[in-house]
Amino acid sequence: MTLLTITSDSPGAGKTGVATAIAQHIAYTGRPVRLLRAISGEPSARSRADAHWFSSLEFVPGSSNTPVQVDQIPDSSPDELLVVEADAGSLSIPGADYVVFVNRGLPETHPETNPHTQIIIATDIPKKEQTASEINGIPLISLHEDRILNGFSIQEVQDLLRADLIVKGSRNERVTCDHLVIAPISSDAGQPYLERFDSKAVVVRYDKTDQHLAALASDPECLILTGGRQPSDYLFDAANARGVPVLLSRTDTENTVIALEGIFDNTQFQGERKLERMVSLLEASTLFETLNLS
Repeated sequence: MTLLTITSDSPGAGKTGVATAIAQHIAYTGRPVRLLRAISGEPSARSRADAHWFSSLEFVPGSSNTPVQVDQIPDSSPDELLVVEADAGSLSIPGADYVVFVNRGLPETHPETNPHTQIIIATDIPKKEQTASEINGIPLISLHEDRILNGFSIQEVQDLLRADLIVKGSRNERVTCDHLVIAPISSDAGQPYLERFDSKAVVVRYDKTDQHLAALASDPECLILTGGRQPSDYLFDAANARGVPVLLSRTDTENTVIALEGIFDNTQFQGERKLERMVSLLEASTLFETLNLS
């Protein structure tokens, strides 16, 4: 068994995305791979969600659907690659053959990590910021800010707003939105304006039925109604017909948007779109040549 660990010294750096993308890339070369979410202490809601997602991925059969303690990582067959995402702060995994250190932003110096560290990946770098090719002699890969990787899920909106789901829709539970768009005042301008944005959630007041219909015609991932009151029956009929989920926020439009301002900052890494994007970014880098795992 080859043990590859993905570590960081802070949460939200991008460990889940890096771990999953590496696992998919190697699995598609024909080598057996499993993904494991390692923790030290009690599992969090996010670590449970990561492990559950790992176990649902077809290219890593046999992956555990629950987090595992860092000192209880199981053995496996000699030719298998075990990719372990460790909790922030769990920088030393016993028996690790390779370590990938993930940092949100450019680290000023290379932090203390496992001596087997092969590469550092810096995520969410501003597009205009200059980057180096290494830090203290260790290769550095820089991933710039990316709208798809920062996309938010419908569930994350619902949790943040404590909103009611008034139309379930038929979208996959892991679908993500790249844009948060406020509907315009005029319905005539609504649809052409909204069609400029792909993969979007549209915010519109509960009583603006003309804008509800214009938004639905632009194929959003979800509608977020504001004002806390039930909309027209036309909205329910149209949303159900198109399979679009509808959330009802309890506050007005201004306060709803204020509550959602930071939603892009710490989104969960799940869903096919995020995975495909991360794989393409890492395959375009020197990561796999440096690790030489296949």
